[in-house]
Amino acid sequence: MSISKPHVLQLFQKEYQNLFKFIKYKVKCPDLTFDLLQDLYLKLQSIPVKKEISNPKGYLNTAARNLIIDNSRKPYQVLETGLDDKIDQAICNQSSPEQSAINQNMIEQLNIALSQLPHEKQDLLTLSRVYGWTNTQIAKHKNKSLSWVEKNLALSLIMCSEIAQEQNKNGQ
Repeated sequence: MSISKPHVLQLFQKEYQNLFKFIKYKVKCPDLTFDLLQDLYLKLQSIPVKKEISNPKGYLNTAARNLIIDNSRKPYQVLETGLDDKIDQAICNQSSPEQSAINQNMIEQLNIALSQLPHEKQDLLTLSRVYGWTNTQIAKHKNKSLSWVEKNLALSLIMCSEIAQEQNKNGQ
């Protein structure tokens, strides 16, 4: 039996519940099932009007199965290409001129605040925030206790914050 596109669309409507059950059984997610059924309908809409399909029910099932397979491959394709991460990163890295000026001002204020700290506290902040060392690594490096490092890091941050606030009040 061979039928044309309009008849395939009618068959899709007739077989909708069976297709829904089949896809839901495979993907285990009702929302994804609806999305895949929508994709299947769009795929059927793209069939040329004059095209004759010899096994319409088989065509529907095969198309549904292929959409399920394609959907299951999507996460792996994103991992392989990494394009989504690159695009997101490119978008996030773009900042307005105003934001760039604000960031530059904050960096300058931080540099001034750091320069006013005692050398030991500057060193702690640099190791922790710039180089990403853990408190334990800093304690071993400085031959100090972990609690000493934690206390002095907290004090350094408080002092830095106070200096920066003082600069803002003075309009520097």
